[in-house]
Amino acid sequence: MRILLKARYIKGFDKARYFMRLEPYKNIFRRYLGKDPFEGTFNIKVQNISYKDLVNKCKNTMTIPDFHYNGRILGGLYIWRGEMKDLGEILVIRPFRSSHEEDVLEIVSDKIISKSLDVKPGDLIELYIDC
Repeated sequence: MRILLKARYIKGFDKARYFMRLEPYKNIFRRYLGKDPFEGTFNIKVQNISYKDLVNKCKNTMTIPDFHYNGRILGGLYIWRGEMKDLGEILVIRPFRSSHEEDVLEIVSDKIISKSLDVKPGDLIELYIDC
């Protein structure tokens, strides 16, 4: 099953760049995306659904538990495979320890999405999530 999500592009807190550079996260995203991810995420505020709804609705939600790395505990995350026009396959994620509201998700791609799609904060975007 595929779910169409309509969302608005929003600016993040600039935390993802740090985590995307850590080898364990790079390896996770490389494994599920099939290519090296860009070291940052594209944040979206989804209309009419929260990440909790997606976890309950999507049978193939991938769950990565918290894990140890260099003496620290790094937060786990939910991952969904998805697709966006002009980008192809993407990953949609929701970190367990996110500071965002429940309707905010992050997109992982091998491209700089805001430049590839020529979008600004507040612009409407559409994507599909595979459930």
